Amino acid sequence: MEIVGKVAATIQNVLGPEAEELGRATGVIQRRRKFTAVSLLRMLVLTLLRKPDAKATDFQSTAAQLGLDVTSTAVENRFTPQLVGFLRAVLERTVLRVLAASPQLVDLLNKFTSVRIGDSSTIALPDELADQFPGCGGILRAGLAAMKIHLLWDFLTGSILQLRITPGRASDATNPIAQEVAPAGSLSLFDLGYFCLDRFQNLTRAGAFWISRLQHGTSVFDAQGQPLALLQYLRQQTGSGPIDVSVLLGVSHRLPCRLIALRVPQEVADRRRQKAYVKAQKHGRVPSREYLEWQDWTIFVTNCEPELLTWEAVVVLYRARWQIELMFKLWKSHNRLATHRAGAAAEEQLAVVYVKLIAVLVQHWILLTATWCECRRSLMKAAAIIADWVTLLIDALDDLDRLIAILSRMKDVLLKAGARVQNRNIHPSLSQLLQNPILLDYVP
Repeated sequence: MEIVGKVAATIQNVLGPEAEELGRATGVIQRRRKFTAVSLLRMLVLTLLRKPDAKATDFQSTAAQLGLDVTSTAVENRFTPQLVGFLRAVLERTVLRVLAASPQLVDLLNKFTSVRIGDSSTIALPDELADQFPGCGGILRAGLAAMKIHLLWDFLTGSILQLRITPGRASDATNPIAQEVAPAGSLSLFDLGYFCLDRFQNLTRAGAFWISRLQHGTSVFDAQGQPLALLQYLRQQTGSGPIDVSVLLGVSHRLPCRLIALRVPQEVADRRRQKAYVKAQKHGRVPSREYLEWQDWTIFVTNCEPELLTWEAVVVLYRARWQIELMFKLWKSHNRLATHRAGAAAEEQLAVVYVKLIAVLVQHWILLTATWCECRRSLMKAAAIIADWVTLLIDALDDLDRLIAILSRMKDVLLKAGARVQNRNIHPSLSQLLQNPILLDYVP
């Protein structure tokens, strides 16, 4: 079954019989008057997919489209602890659905069986939820409660491989998305919060590839196992090009890898040093002279040999990691994931977060049907178009053939409506660089 049919069937199941089963298990429907578990879930998800800042009257309007005559008060009364449990269960079931589009036709990406990008994003919650979702605290007891969303995403096929919810205080490095050993032939791209020599070693042993920035303070040895004073070594390099050498990482690991160091422009280094001073001052200290000197360099480490990736390709692929930041930006800006109705009780705010997470997964599946074949896709533009089609989706949810037809029409609209970024002559876009890494004009 092609991707449109798979997406249609999955949406039907998630917003259909599976929800009824979970509704019975969680007791969200005590007495059937107006709502069933399915109609309640559909009302919530489709309303927030269409209008992320929805009010009670917007939910009421969607309910009417679903054939339900309910008051706005009846909608407001539905935000109960049982609803939170129901939505959490639906989300846990939903994230198990892994849908994949055809791999992008990009030679650089197709060197790997998958391109796995992982990161997390935090959402502030009301203080009343601190026992369930402890935050990181802070000045004036700010951030007492927070939720952290951990996402593992295959950039090659668009698949959301894992979505985990933890308290805001949880460490990125110990989260399951960081602990999972990727399959042979895959490439993993994570930021410095996930830097771990044990993980890199496990990936290498499994036949998987990885690219990372170098964590400051990591012990570096040359290829013969002799300690390498890296900063001193970099000072001695007089050329303007990249430094690309084989090294060993870690006192005990002695992990063989490739180190690529690039000197940054002076204005970039100055901005970095300014940020270092600001960060240090918040902790009542001053950055060391050595640390400030490190700001002249961007350093990558990888187990990808030069025959597999040029240094430009390493830099371009690591930039692809930023796409997961854009995914979170889409969810928070367009889908308003971290925004709550003024005066909403804690239970309502938590319930709405769960509903919006279900909604963004549905949205992502629809995006897979049309945007993944377009390297220059703009997820933000495409998501705005999807919101306009929600009314048609509501009417087709119980008819698979009709739902497939609507998703196929939506796919054509997304492809023709220009939901893409433009090529640039100066500062090429990521899609241009993926197609041709030598276009890279390196700025970190």
